[in-house]
Amino acid sequence: MQTAGAEVQLDVSIAVFDDGAITVERVDLPDRSAGEIDVAISAAAICGSDLHTVLGHRSAPARTALGHEAVGRVADLDDGTTDFRGTPLRRGDRVVFSMLSECGSCDRCRAGLTMKCRSLLKYGHESVTTPPHATGTLAEQVRLLPSVPVLRVPDDVADVQVVSAGCAVATAAAVVAAAGTPPPGTRILVLGVGAVGAYCAAMFATLGCAVQVRDPSPERLALAAQLGAQPADSDGEPFSVVVEASGSSSAVLEALNAADVGGHVVAAGSVSLGSSTVTIDPALLVTRRLRVTGLHNYTAENFRWGVDWLVAHGRHLGLERLVSPPFPLSAVDEAFQLMKDGRYPRVLVRPDGHGDPA
Repeated sequence: MQTAGAEVQLDVSIAVFDDGAITVERVDLPDRSAGEIDVAISAAAICGSDLHTVLGHRSAPARTALGHEAVGRVADLDDGTTDFRGTPLRRGDRVVFSMLSECGSCDRCRAGLTMKCRSLLKYGHESVTTPPHATGTLAEQVRLLPSVPVLRVPDDVADVQVVSAGCAVATAAAVVAAAGTPPPGTRILVLGVGAVGAYCAAMFATLGCAVQVRDPSPERLALAAQLGAQPADSDGEPFSVVVEASGSSSAVLEALNAADVGGHVVAAGSVSLGSSTVTIDPALLVTRRLRVTGLHNYTAENFRWGVDWLVAHGRHLGLERLVSPPFPLSAVDEAFQLMKDGRYPRVLVRPDGHGDPA
């Protein structure tokens, strides 16, 4: 770290969205503040919400630093820094991190709604013009605030297996927690096999649940089968837990109809307010005694559980199937075009010159 008073410490490339266009900008970062951690990105993934930002489906500040899923190595930090488990962190350690920075002290944080903190900062959704500036992971480097949970990961788990830890994996872990971590044999239906739905299906399958999935894409149904789930049958048998992970308004109604008496619907797919509506008969909720849980973002504990699950299962499940071949950061616009095509749940981006094929 440079001495106090230095004007510029780092000059890093960051993918920036502004005025309808994606460019890779060189951004001068000021001296790192106490408690912040600089992480050199090894690999990042384009998420559906990144695509929604670029397509104008959600509001975004001027010069948004894009990306919030990544794995990398610690480039700079304070002596004595530890990760979320309390393990000492050092330069060169391989890490993943949450996309959320919460205050921990507002009324929502005190009530356990940290993911809805009143001063929440979300990586991949902030401007490069406001501190800490390097808040996008489609970049050479990201700067983490002291409140961002960070976890070390072993070197023998490939980048493609842990790259989505900070969003899709942690969100899926939050879904599992919201469903009460169902016991083996529980009948579960997952609607939508994007990244979140795929991870939900895989997680429930590793818990021994009987997981079925629905998705209009035969390729994604085949992917889910490789992760331990089966295409939903047509026998009409209801499910104890239904996860709506597609964001489709019709799927929300389908989820309610598929839930058994006393069943639980976890709705995690519809994240864009005003983009769709659904008409339901409230008697469906009342007479079936259904529980409906809306889920958006996740807690630090969800993030930790998700990373532990990745380390335990990532080597064996073939999670690389969820990720495209890598694009260099300089071709990030092309990477977004592939994400728009929908062929892969996640599109991988690496800093230019990064030769690690893992």
